[in-house]
Amino acid sequence: MITMARSAVGFALTSTALTALIGSAVAASPRGQSTEMEKTVRYEVPETVSPEAKVALQQVYVLLSQMAQAPRSAPSADEDWDRRNDMAEALIGPRVAANAEALGITAVEDTIGGVPVLRVRPPGHTGRGRTLLYAHGGGYVLFSARTSLTVPALMAVASGDEVISIDYTLAPRGNWQTATDQVIAVYRGVLADRQPGQIGFLGDSAGGGLVAGAVLKMRDQQVPLPGALYLLSPWSDITGTGDSYATLERADPSLDAESLQWGADAYAAPADQKNPYVSPVYGDYSQAFPPTLIQGGTREIFLSHFVRHYQAIRSGGHVVVLDLYEGMPHVFQALAPSIPETTTSMQRAAEFFDAHLTQR
Repeated sequence: MITMARSAVGFALTSTALTALIGSAVAASPRGQSTEMEKTVRYEVPETVSPEAKVALQQVYVLLSQMAQAPRSAPSADEDWDRRNDMAEALIGPRVAANAEALGITAVEDTIGGVPVLRVRPPGHTGRGRTLLYAHGGGYVLFSARTSLTVPALMAVASGDEVISIDYTLAPRGNWQTATDQVIAVYRGVLADRQPGQIGFLGDSAGGGLVAGAVLKMRDQQVPLPGALYLLSPWSDITGTGDSYATLERADPSLDAESLQWGADAYAAPADQKNPYVSPVYGDYSQAFPPTLIQGGTREIFLSHFVRHYQAIRSGGHVVVLDLYEGMPHVFQALAPSIPETTTSMQRAAEFFDAHLTQR
């Protein structure tokens, strides 16, 4: 067991480290070099965000700009991916630990359904008869439950619930079948102690796509569905489709289309990338689907994913809320855990779970 004491809140890098470690955080110009104007746009913090966010994001963007100088090449072997993940773990581990320490959470390693997990509990946790399951981001190729503690820690504190972080097998050593099966295995394990309506799911970036895809898969397997979903900046379509891939790529400080595609190809073969379990924006929402909250920022290449996924779920007649935040980058909650925008987003998520999950 690791018990975290309180201290000053730092900032974390989760899926925002993706492009620096798989590729580059700066989109290339036609000549292969980013112009100074493109860099300025990419790392500009809008005046319309909160003062606290402006300070925090300026610090983050300095680091991202430095990380953007990393060599850019697609990994060609499993060992290349392993090395890059080791780099990612070393880079963000201390910052994530500082965030968790500041929140006073307790993290306990466990295994459920044969899958390693991390049980994240808020201070003074006594149990409310509910459980939240979390899948982390990282483009399906980076990070772990341990280095993705910030979002589940924030959610545990905001909701008062235990959050179980699923340490699914990363691509290319695993793939979309592996990951979705592992998510469902953990869910089935939790069903031994909980009713479906007492269980919620959350996931950020790739984890958001994984959560939604796994729920579509469990529905097709006739597994009872969880009570609610919370998707933070979900990678709902790994095919690189959507208007914001053209309009926002050079404004997104964290992600770019080319290195995202490297991760997508490691996770699923091109022929599988429109499978709804892989890219849940293509799911059949005329059938049952849980109430869903989708959050994101207006500086994300994935913005079209949020809109399209929201429209798909709503067209099926289901409860779905699209909650967007001005000037915020990809998974801003992990980047800047103590800013007002993050506090608001977590409070709204906790209220969403309160409205749609049942207790004992």
